[in-house]
Amino acid sequence: MISMINLIKSNRMENLAQALCTVIGKVPDNPISSEFIGIQSRGMKQWLSQVIARHFGVCANVRFMFPRQMLEYIREQSCASQGAGASESGLLNRDMMAWAVLDALMAKGSESARADIDFIGPGTYLKHDDAGTKAMALSHRIASVLDDYQVYRPDMLAAWGRGENQAFEDPHALWQAVLWQDLIKKGVSLPDQMQACVAALETGAVNTTAFPQRISLFGISAMPPFFLNLFNLLGRKMDVFLFLLTPTHQFFFDLPSPRQQEKAALKNKAVSELPEEGNPLLGALGQSSRETQGLLENFDYDEPMGDLFEDPAAMPGDTHPDGQGVADMLRVIQSDILNLVWRGKGRAEDPIAVAAGDDSLAVHACHSPMREAQVLKDLILDALDRDPGLCPHDVVVMMPDIEAYAPFLEAVFSQSPGLPFTVSDRRRRSESLTLSAFLNILDMKEARLEKSKIMGLLSCPVIADKFGLTMGDQDLVSSLFDAAGILWGRDGAHREKILGRPYEQNSWTFGLNRLMAGFALPEASTVFVNDVLPCDGVEGLEGEILGKAAHFIYSLFKALDLMDSPGTIREWTTRFRTIISDILAKDLGNDGDMAVLLNALDDMEKQAGQAGFERPISFCAVRLALTAKLDVHISQGSFLSGGITFCNLMPMRSIPFKLVCLMGMDAQSFPRTGTSPGFDLIRQNPRLGDKQERQEDCELFLEALLCARLRLIVTYTGMRISDNSPVPVASPVAELVDTVKNSFVFPQGFQWQFAHPLHPFSPDYFSDTRAPGYFSYSNAQCRISRSQSTRNKGQGENAGAPGFCFRDPDADNAVKQQASEQMPMIALSDLIAFFRHPVRYYVTDTLGVIYPEPGQVSDEREPFRLSGLSLYDLGSLAVENREDIDLYSLVKAQGRLPFGKKGEQEWARINDLSEPVKYLAQNELPDTNPHILDLCLQTETCCITGRVTDVYDRCRAVAGFGRLNPSRLLTQWIMHLAYSCVEEHPGATVMVGQDPKGKKPAVRFQFSAVKEKPQARALLLDLAGYFLDGKASVFPFFADLCFHLVWDLSSRNYDLSASSLSTALSKCAGLWRNTFNSTGESFNRYTALVFGQDNPFSDPLTLEHSGVLDAGLAVYRPMLACLIL
Repeated sequence: MISMINLIKSNRMENLAQALCTVIGKVPDNPISSEFIGIQSRGMKQWLSQVIARHFGVCANVRFMFPRQMLEYIREQSCASQGAGASESGLLNRDMMAWAVLDALMAKGSESARADIDFIGPGTYLKHDDAGTKAMALSHRIASVLDDYQVYRPDMLAAWGRGENQAFEDPHALWQAVLWQDLIKKGVSLPDQMQACVAALETGAVNTTAFPQRISLFGISAMPPFFLNLFNLLGRKMDVFLFLLTPTHQFFFDLPSPRQQEKAALKNKAVSELPEEGNPLLGALGQSSRETQGLLENFDYDEPMGDLFEDPAAMPGDTHPDGQGVADMLRVIQSDILNLVWRGKGRAEDPIAVAAGDDSLAVHACHSPMREAQVLKDLILDALDRDPGLCPHDVVVMMPDIEAYAPFLEAVFSQSPGLPFTVSDRRRRSESLTLSAFLNILDMKEARLEKSKIMGLLSCPVIADKFGLTMGDQDLVSSLFDAAGILWGRDGAHREKILGRPYEQNSWTFGLNRLMAGFALPEASTVFVNDVLPCDGVEGLEGEILGKAAHFIYSLFKALDLMDSPGTIREWTTRFRTIISDILAKDLGNDGDMAVLLNALDDMEKQAGQAGFERPISFCAVRLALTAKLDVHISQGSFLSGGITFCNLMPMRSIPFKLVCLMGMDAQSFPRTGTSPGFDLIRQNPRLGDKQERQEDCELFLEALLCARLRLIVTYTGMRISDNSPVPVASPVAELVDTVKNSFVFPQGFQWQFAHPLHPFSPDYFSDTRAPGYFSYSNAQCRISRSQSTRNKGQGENAGAPGFCFRDPDADNAVKQQASEQMPMIALSDLIAFFRHPVRYYVTDTLGVIYPEPGQVSDEREPFRLSGLSLYDLGSLAVENREDIDLYSLVKAQGRLPFGKKGEQEWARINDLSEPVKYLAQNELPDTNPHILDLCLQTETCCITGRVTDVYDRCRAVAGFGRLNPSRLLTQWIMHLAYSCVEEHPGATVMVGQDPKGKKPAVRFQFSAVKEKPQARALLLDLAGYFLDGKASVFPFFADLCFHLVWDLSSRNYDLSASSLSTALSKCAGLWRNTFNSTGESFNRYTALVFGQDNPFSDPLTLEHSGVLDAGLAVYRPMLACLIL
């Protein structure tokens, strides 16, 4: 009796799994033979393993394979049983064909025999491809297309193999046919090998004992016709079971979509000729499964299990947390798909009334992926809170591109309240530190070798451990590189390739030479060694760390040198193994990743050898090939591991979960657009059963809908974050929305579609009058919302405060003000830093909010024009140069000046600015060396400590390169008060610097002596009191603005009348906000955070009520009384 395919159908994956357990429970003739199960995703493998283990108590001796892997395994067993002669030629797989195609493309220009063909398309594309990267990329695309031909067009390849090149009129078919004829000389195609294998089986030429006795293809919803035909042929010699996930038990192979029905109706066909109505979702989304079902009808099959379909609407409602007797929306939709029901007004089936508490189906529109993650977390927390039987492992979250969403998911779900989760299907480079480090090393070849990128490499544990560096050494190494002036570039030769000029300064060679000279020579050495100025700061054990870092840098340079010249694939793999051995550690538990890396090199060498590729290629080309081999999506390890599963929406992810969530369902992201090239003949001449990405994605959405057991949640970016304009939802979701609207009657106020606010701290989530469905489990966001509501309404501490909706709101670590039992200790440096900008000090010190300052993060570009801190540092150095040392050569050797002539011009500009200050300072400052006084002022309220610098015998004297602006004057005023508290006979404080108004090249200001110590102590303690108050609440004081305000008032003997204040405000209005050039205090980020749009300098009344006037007078009035200009 001839065997046939055994077909087992069901609309529920659990039923198919139980049927599989029944099948494999029948012991075969050889009880120790392996059980072969075909799957289409590794996630399905893990789920099936768990099901089999629960059923039998153990899951062992089961081999899970993809359908193609299973066919290739059978082919290998067939070749092995016939002897080596049958497998002398290798199989034409995708990677091997890529090298063979590349060989043909590179040989195209030298073979006159192909001049008449000229590889139409490729010949034009490959012009001016000196590096060979275009040829490499094109060869991979062509190989991918030819590999698809092996699966979907075996008949066309067979015709090409027979020399029939006119199969299509398309000119692309001509050069592909010629190329294919060359390829089959280097290997055997999959169709040819499988046909030979099947023929050998039928003739009995092979020993079948090594073959699987039973094959189970589980959960297949779509399969190429070629594979179906092969498994049908194999079914004559072995048991083949096909477990098919089928959305309906009725005949639906010719079911049209709603759009097809509308087109037919527009053609004025008779009613009898119109296609029959069916379920709109199945018609619109199930084309792929319909085609597979239709293809199966061409084969003889048996259905040994009978009817395994279950109607979700007829199932008991005890699985729902509410225990509803009436089926919810989700189960009704699933039931309508099973029974091919189309509900709606005027149709055979009327809409069904929805229960008020039905939340089984919901669609949420957000402004960004981050907001999607935040909303989804709250929804999952709510589901877990309401259903004690729901666990995190019952939740799956799928999306079209996990790589784009992974950072947001990890950021949101790691925060309190935390949830266990795993992220699967990420790119291998994102998951493996070893592979990422290796690929980053390869990327360095075409980089400028910026310091940040080099430090990024060194921070990778697999590299740091190789050179004996710990994570704690990173800051020291980075600071040493900064001190040496390293920015980018290996050396002058490397710079010349990029800039055209061999500038050595600020390069790695420049900096490392300085560091090594600084370690070898005494500290503060200004002696040049071979034109190298030693860099201070390296001593003791730090030298060992520097040596390890330098070892890494030079090992990296050696690796980059290996990438200079072209080489064969064998030479490249040898070079890459050398790089791996020299730079990457192998003893960090990374054996698996290291094996993947080394195996990839072995495979690349083997496949190129099989293809006969012996040509030398450039580094750029081989890196492209190796990156394509390594940096791929992986689906293993973290799927179904106990927590919430985040994964890609991919074929055969139809594993049943209680809660199924779909993210990123906007029209731009889903369904995913196809990326097939223009020469793909499958796309130009489609057939039944062809793989089409758009249809496949629609089928995935349908499967996700059918496999949700309790709830289906869909989120998407539905509004633009810039202007709140709507963003269309994905077409499958739109089909679902339309079906839901037509299939149900909703109660008053019922909502299942939600448009969320832009911010997670919106009052819509926390107010007592919030709409159903809008809630949050974040205490931090609730505090922000409460703070905003209180500030906006201004009716007391708790006025307008939103209500809480948390499971345990008291568990949050709220900020609590605790009175300190110890006396406050105030450092003089903190007091000075506070009065430079009290608002910023409050935000950064008390609230802990820190904005990066401009210039704080190095841009790693060589300076072109000195400004800001770099200009001030060099100017101060010039002012302090009383011995007239030639500073230019020293500063240039430190790498602190622009390259070339520009550096000379900038140093001349610094000298022009510093010389007047230096000359005036020499006349005003004493010739003796200054000394330092220690301050320790202790009272009943606080203790002020610090060091008073620049003290001479009869006075304090300070000379600086900067302008004597109000902030610097206030700093010296605080130092002057501290000096007056410590010195027995205090004198004046003399200040020399640039004119703040810019009218004079240099000016001299002076604070007169405060003779009475109690007065100096009282003034300093007043400032300390403002400091303590300013740490608890905002002290409304701005150094520049308040100085000009008080200065103007002092000219009228501090007249505080409305007219006098108006005059003073008019003179300093531009200092608050100058819209012409976007300057002023209001543009300061810390000020804007605290004051918002409020302007305390708008009018005299606002000025007085804001407290700015009182603060300015309290600080500056005593200072101006002692200031002598």
